[in-house]
Amino acid sequence: MRRLNPWVLRGLAVAVLSVIVILWMLTKPLPETSLPTPTPTRTRIPTRTPTPSSTPTPTSTFTPLPTSPPTLTPTLTPTVIPEGPTPIPTTEIIEAPVVHPGVALAGRVEQHTYFSRITGVEEPYRIYLPPDYDTSGRRYPVLYLFHGWPYDESHWDNLGIDETADAAIQAGTLPPFIVVLPGAAPDGIFVNTAGGGYSFEGQVVVDLIPHIDATYHTQATREGRAVGGISRGGVWSLEIGFRHADMFAAVGGHSPALKYNQAPDVYNPFNLLDQPRVAELRIYLDAGDTDWALEGTQALHEALTAKGIANQFVVHSGGHSDGLWAANLGEYLSFYAAGW
Repeated sequence: MRRLNPWVLRGLAVAVLSVIVILWMLTKPLPETSLPTPTPTRTRIPTRTPTPSSTPTPTSTFTPLPTSPPTLTPTLTPTVIPEGPTPIPTTEIIEAPVVHPGVALAGRVEQHTYFSRITGVEEPYRIYLPPDYDTSGRRYPVLYLFHGWPYDESHWDNLGIDETADAAIQAGTLPPFIVVLPGAAPDGIFVNTAGGGYSFEGQVVVDLIPHIDATYHTQATREGRAVGGISRGGVWSLEIGFRHADMFAAVGGHSPALKYNQAPDVYNPFNLLDQPRVAELRIYLDAGDTDWALEGTQALHEALTAKGIANQFVVHSGGHSDGLWAANLGEYLSFYAAGW
């Protein structure tokens, strides 16, 4: 048997030893101190803005104010209270002078109130009842007269409307009739509205007239009613009379303040001439020759005439004053009572 060279034996021993060392190192874990220490890092999670879903709009519990009057007879056209008219410039005289102090009436004047569902309060009025009111058993036509601004229900009374009516009725030149003089607050709907259900129009048509017809011996028909007014009240009488021509036979405007009370179109007397039955009304307009209301009054007269609507237009001597209206009470009453 051949003997191996010693150098070969040494080489084999070194190789075997190297293999053993390598295997030992591979199977033995390294100590913790030899592991690299990683530097921790923070991963920032971006803030997400959620996409809003379809969120229902909250339902309001607010109940809007009604824009139409209650269902009453007669029924008014549903309206919204418009911006108020410009007050007339004359504000110095609050109460007209009493023209006939101490005159005893054969009839009588009473002061009362009625509840208005439009204003929510008791509203005042004066009423003239003719001499035979308590004994005749008849029903009487009614004349509604509106005061000027800033007067009250005493305005026409102090001018002498009751004494003038009483004297003419006693003399037999006018038939017996009732005169109603409603009052209105100078800072309320009388000046701050221009027409419609929730206005002085509604107060008169919905509340006052039904109260008068239910309380007194009235001739509650179109032929038995007339309406008129002074200055601001004259604008109201024209607006109410033209919009409710089925309720009145005659309408009068005495120095109507059309110049300063320019109502929205739907309530402006100039725009109401085509309303039903306006052409059937007896219409009277007057103003003074130095009256600031003359221009507007004449313009309405011309508009009526252009439409073929008959009307009386009179220019008296005087200005926008109690003196002018007091001086012509007899003429006014003769016009209103002509159909009675």
